[in-house]
Amino acid sequence: MATPQLTGTDFTLTPRAMVSADPAGALNLKQRDFIGLKDFTRADIEGLLDLAAAMKAGQNNEKYLQDKFLGMLFTVASTRTRISFQVGAKQLGGHAEHYKAADLQLSNHETLKDTAAVMSRFLHGIIVRMYDMNAYGDGHGGIHVMANMADVPVINALDDKEHPCQVMADLLTLKEKYGADYKRKRVVMSWGYSPRQKSLGVLHSMMVSGAMLGMNVVFAHPKDYELDEEYISFAKDQIRKSGGTLDFTNDLMEASEGADVIYMKSWKSLKLPKDKEEIFKNEIRSDWCVSAEHFKRANPGAYYMDCMPFIRGEQVTTDVADGVNSIIYDQAENRLHAQKAIMAAIIGLKPGVNEK
Repeated sequence: MATPQLTGTDFTLTPRAMVSADPAGALNLKQRDFIGLKDFTRADIEGLLDLAAAMKAGQNNEKYLQDKFLGMLFTVASTRTRISFQVGAKQLGGHAEHYKAADLQLSNHETLKDTAAVMSRFLHGIIVRMYDMNAYGDGHGGIHVMANMADVPVINALDDKEHPCQVMADLLTLKEKYGADYKRKRVVMSWGYSPRQKSLGVLHSMMVSGAMLGMNVVFAHPKDYELDEEYISFAKDQIRKSGGTLDFTNDLMEASEGADVIYMKSWKSLKLPKDKEEIFKNEIRSDWCVSAEHFKRANPGAYYMDCMPFIRGEQVTTDVADGVNSIIYDQAENRLHAQKAIMAAIIGLKPGVNEK
């Protein structure tokens, strides 16, 4: 939705403090688009995490989406994102309907502009998952096109550049495990092999939010898998304000030294042609598969994270993925709570208020 940027309130609410408050309204995010975390403040992110925690703890059960209808336009497959949005909308009193692009007139070349304009006449919010890694940037651009045409908020459910909903769930998970100290922990985001060409969205959204929150994040990847300079530049600027750290290395073993979290994520090279990348990543795949050897170098009790899906033996060994320090299912569950907070804050009603 094309609206002026608003600044979040400078506060941090605890879940208990939220019971008698209106945290979704206090965040001052009403009718904002949720496309990328660069558009928000540190206080916005922390407020959403507090709201998500309160919802998960059962301390905030308000029906923020009572009688609201949301549309979910997905051009690529989804498990966690689709199910968590649909269940979350229902729990908030609303309904989220899923649409495949192939079933709409988009398949007959209707424009994104017309699609967004029409959808917004029927719906209170639009959730979009759109990307094609053979055309990097087109998915992110397409979501912005829809947001500019829609008269209702647009939520990014993954494009080629950002995945803000996943990273909000990741931050919630880290905060659950480490408490307020999560910002001081060494979080290693590592490339891993996949036969698919996967989005860079999780990496960019974690880089942005980590820099804004003052976290200590390391990105480990092979040469030629550097991330988008647009996000690196933004993160470096934020680091100077927040006091966090942002590091890069081409050695996963080195990155694992003293790690508190090793988070595996595959992504497409922005530099290599498709045929050359296919050959190269098969040559190096064994060097970038997270195993017990990496956790021997990490701090005791370090966690394994993965936004899923993955294939055991490609990005991570089975013993690590299914081990006691793997928190991949906690991450998956927290998609529900994080996205409920997002929907409540930008689309939802104030508690006890009916809108016509």
